[in-house]
Amino acid sequence: MSEIAILGDRTSVLGFKALGLDAYPVSKGQAKDVWPDLIKGDYSVIFVTEEVHEEIKELISEVSQNLTPAVVVIPPTTGSTGLGMQRLKKIVEKAVGVDILSREQG
Repeated sequence: MSEIAILGDRTSVLGFKALGLDAYPVSKGQAKDVWPDLIKGDYSVIFVTEEVHEEIKELISEVSQNLTPAVVVIPPTTGSTGLGMQRLKKIVEKAVGVDILSREQG
């Protein structure tokens, strides 16, 4: 089994399967059913598309305090809403104490 999984719409995740990731293509409303199996697995990283994150953000929040799995939000093939970068900025700011990813440097 891969240590990395990806959960999202079919078009966005199937290309990652060729890279050796375990791909879980879901349609709208199915992510809640798949999520429990993912977090019980041996995954150290789980990538989720922005749409999936919005659908199951409460479930993701429950595991976000744990060391693993790390949940990384990625844009779907249809384009980014900026959610992934916003989430990454919050994580980095919490870890470092300052927003080092801001494009505005004073």
